[in-house]
Amino acid sequence: MTLSLKEQLKHWGHYQEHQYCAPLDPEDLPSKADHPLARAQQFASGAKQGRAPLPRDGHDRRMLMGAASGRVSRNGAVLPVAQWAVDPIPCSETRAMVSRSPAAAVMVGSPEEYRWVDRALSDLYRQNMVRALVVLEEFTGRGSQASRAEVVAKKLGGAFTKWQYRKELDKGMAFLEARRA
Repeated sequence: MTLSLKEQLKHWGHYQEHQYCAPLDPEDLPSKADHPLARAQQFASGAKQGRAPLPRDGHDRRMLMGAASGRVSRNGAVLPVAQWAVDPIPCSETRAMVSRSPAAAVMVGSPEEYRWVDRALSDLYRQNMVRALVVLEEFTGRGSQASRAEVVAKKLGGAFTKWQYRKELDKGMAFLEARRA
């Protein structure tokens, strides 16, 4: 059974809207020990030391770190640690690690049977940007045609009526119908 152009474009729009997903099998789910809050608890176990909290300007913290590191002047006064040497929040290095988040986005793209729509819209965009934006907004946007026409107007940076939106949509659909055949 062959779907109509409008049905194919609705399916394509669904895939465009949901092109990022995180396909995880139950055995691939990270353990509770891998959760960011569990990893943060290794640095803040909840045990309070018997000292008054430090003000938030950082100077007292740097003084405390200077005393702990043994930075003392000739007359016995504690010297603060330089600002660049202070890590305000102790943490483990995570920049080089791959994300372990179960919600990490994976781009799955369109299925093979709808790739022609991507190519056709790319060609339409090169020929007539307005029509391509209208077709794209029609099948991936939400709301009434009037609200989608407003979205297109914002993208174009000018006025765009619902009547113009419908005319451009008809012409864009004719282009896609010709490309489908």
